[in-house]
Amino acid sequence: MVFKRVMWLLVGAVLILAVAPALAQDNMMHATVNMGGNDELGPFFVDANGMTLYIFAMDEPGVSNCSGDCVAKWPLLTVAAGENPTLADGIPGLVNVITRDDGTRQVTYNGMPLYYWVNDAQPGDATGQNVGEVWFVATPPTVGLGGNTELGDFLVGANGMTLYLFTNDTENTSNCYDQCAANWPPLTVANGDLPTGQPGLPGKLGVIDRTDGIQQVTYDGMPLYYWVKDAAPGDATGQNVNNVWFVVKPPTVSLSSNADLGDYLIGPNGMTLYIFTKDTDGASTCYDQCAVKWPPLLAANGETLTAGEGVMGELGTTERTDGTYQVTYNGMPLYYWIDDIVPGDTTGQDVGAVWFVTH
Repeated sequence: MVFKRVMWLLVGAVLILAVAPALAQDNMMHATVNMGGNDELGPFFVDANGMTLYIFAMDEPGVSNCSGDCVAKWPLLTVAAGENPTLADGIPGLVNVITRDDGTRQVTYNGMPLYYWVNDAQPGDATGQNVGEVWFVATPPTVGLGGNTELGDFLVGANGMTLYLFTNDTENTSNCYDQCAANWPPLTVANGDLPTGQPGLPGKLGVIDRTDGIQQVTYDGMPLYYWVKDAAPGDATGQNVNNVWFVVKPPTVSLSSNADLGDYLIGPNGMTLYIFTKDTDGASTCYDQCAVKWPPLLAANGETLTAGEGVMGELGTTERTDGTYQVTYNGMPLYYWIDDIVPGDTTGQDVGAVWFVTH
């Protein structure tokens, strides 16, 4: 308990330093899902008014199993028709909506529906935690996907801060201690805990026992670290320090598959990628409202694109009219679909007979 308390204080300190300044900004205060927390439970999600948000263990990704009297006790976090939910800056993961039988549009985080608890009276209350051993405050994963316009997608911690690898490490072994660890704090979990990853995130998370007794999180065997000079989510000032420290980037595209469609491409967040048959080789024709429904897979200018195991086509980029760079596969621009809720969804297949998963 003492160790967990200390770890929460350390994480909380980083969280406050990293996120608190941004919370004061209007765009943060008006986000659908924000970061909050308390001393007892640590960081968890809250709405735009600071009220605690919960998940229901009996739900499934993309499916709510709470109705009737359940909804009376656990009101839904919703958005109006035509409104898209938003995450506060720096929070890793994905928000979306599911449409319930009565037409209500319930917000999801990484596919899991979000709720309030009727007995919470004010911001900071979390009296719904562990009710019936099936209701829990909603929390970010240990490792999620963030990024910035300069470097593109890269891994971040639960507080939204950039994660790095150290090329002087070896697989499952950290060589960063003492002053090095003061400058590059390791990403840790409490003894006995397992790290959680954003659903669909390519790669494997693990833990190693450091010689200082702390359990450090690894990604594909490489220990993960923060950089003391990063001040806010999106900062990546540790990139290429001394030519040995680098942000951790999942593959730009990887393969997934299902019985109906066979192999198809997914993005670094695990979500399905599509092509638009009205595009031409190397040029996108999807803008404005089309691009809202079909967000392009973007890369930083000059970013090195990487392919996961089994991806055989050629990756490239095309410059969009807004100056951003969209990833292409064999010359065709790649897109996500707004109605896909969780990794594995392929609801954009054959929409309008012009949108198709990418093989």
